[in-house]
Amino acid sequence: MRRVKASRARLRAFRIEDAADVCRIYPMFFVDNAIDIKGGRLTVADADGRAVGFVLWAPALEPAWFDPGVEGWAELQELHVHPEFQNRGIGTRLVRAAIRQARGAGCEAMYLETEESNGAARRAYEKAGFRQHNRLVRYKVRL
Repeated sequence: MRRVKASRARLRAFRIEDAADVCRIYPMFFVDNAIDIKGGRLTVADADGRAVGFVLWAPALEPAWFDPGVEGWAELQELHVHPEFQNRGIGTRLVRAAIRQARGAGCEAMYLETEESNGAARRAYEKAGFRQHNRLVRYKVRL
């Protein structure tokens, strides 16, 4: 397996000028989410003046119904890294930044959901300290 060089990307707060890059990384992202995130943060990884990855987290507005006793918590809502910059540690750095920011905002825990098949993201989450909390069972009926 070829070893990819670590990135020298710099992490910083989202600026409106990043909107086009963010939408190229994840076309389904709505820039409105970046502007009104109710106390959360959108952080980008910047390489040579271009956003090449981002993480979005926000505090929850109610206690964690799925984890009794946890009152102030945050949700990691989005993590995306441009394919040309993956496997360089950028995702892990972005997740760690989100954890630090949420801790600084007074949150006692951070949760996220991801597909089991999303191995790259799961590795980044686990490197940053996330552990599987519980299993959500999804049911379906064909109509």
